[in-house]
Amino acid sequence: MTDYIEDPYIGSEFDDIFNGWYEIEGTRKIKELSRQLRTFFNYKTEVIRFRFRSSPNLAETDINNTFFSRKQEIESLTCEFIKLLKKIKKNGHTLEQRIRSLIFNNKIEHLIELSEITEKLSLLLHSFSEESLHDQPKFLKFSVILAQHLCLVKKCLNAQFSEFFEELEINYNNLEEELEDLIQIAPVKKKQSKKQLEERLTS
Repeated sequence: MTDYIEDPYIGSEFDDIFNGWYEIEGTRKIKELSRQLRTFFNYKTEVIRFRFRSSPNLAETDINNTFFSRKQEIESLTCEFIKLLKKIKKNGHTLEQRIRSLIFNNKIEHLIELSEITEKLSLLLHSFSEESLHDQPKFLKFSVILAQHLCLVKKCLNAQFSEFFEELEINYNNLEEELEDLIQIAPVKKKQSKKQLEERLTS
């Protein structure tokens, strides 16, 4: 019988590799969660700017070619995202249940596809969050709604951070409701302004 001699250097080397990997992975996750928070607060800022814009009847402004190209990209990716979610979801099950089922049954192909498109959309949303979207209220609303759905997917794909993404999803939902109220109020203000102008002209 061959005696097994434990080499202390091998154990030490393995620990160093593991600790190095753990540090890199931890740093990457912290950066990702930090970016998620910055994205949310950027959109929150744009909703506030929309609320207190100088002109209540502000129309959607012209957009440059670069912005339009990126806007088309995110809209195209969103269509793919929706198609994938419809393919994953089955009758009688919520989307959340189906994603967890994919994880449980180790359906790697669907999970990789979902993870990749979710990450691409998240990066694009972050990029748009740093634009002046308060003068693009329809696209701002689209972005906020998309962010909610991405948080739902990320909540399922990242079990250890599920509470973080669940809380973020709730906050985006509240932001959507706030923006919806503001967009509905805008036409009323326009009518009031027009009526005030007519009264001034006739008085």
